[in-house]
Amino acid sequence: EADRKSVYILQLPAVTYEGGLTMKNFCCDLIGSESGYGKELFAQAIHNASLVSHQPFVSLNCSSIPKELLEAELFGYESGAFTGARKDGKIGKFELAGEGTLFLDELGTMPMDMQVKLLRVLESKEYVPLGSNKKVPFKARVIAATNENLSNSMQNGSFRSDLYYRLNV
Repeated sequence: EADRKSVYILQLPAVTYEGGLTMKNFCCDLIGSESGYGKELFAQAIHNASLVSHQPFVSLNCSSIPKELLEAELFGYESGAFTGARKDGKIGKFELAGEGTLFLDELGTMPMDMQVKLLRVLESKEYVPLGSNKKVPFKARVIAATNENLSNSMQNGSFRSDLYYRLNV
């Protein structure tokens, strides 16, 4: 039925029952559905059922941040990194997530240059804050969500296929 709510998960970690629901902590998950179907609630449920549920759950809606500021929001920045930067710098979402979960909502709207940077972080498990030359290790799980048809987006060149596959490993 057309009005039936459907949420698909491209990768869901193994679920075991041992006196409670636990999920093994994988690197990445990708959740897709139409807008308004609770992707963030589902991501929060995955986090809450994981072995790192006591760690932070940090959320960022990629479509709500201007593309010029998205890198600073994700990776943070050092003092003086750019005009208008706070004097004491800013911690990014990757650092705030610690060893918990970073939820990236509306990933399908992420600009191509940021997709390249995100892919690099997922592959290397480290990032560099803006204005710094120091690599920072990244240990959090990434759950991404989109209402975009990423297959179509890959075909028309607006979403990187290597990032899509990294999120599904």
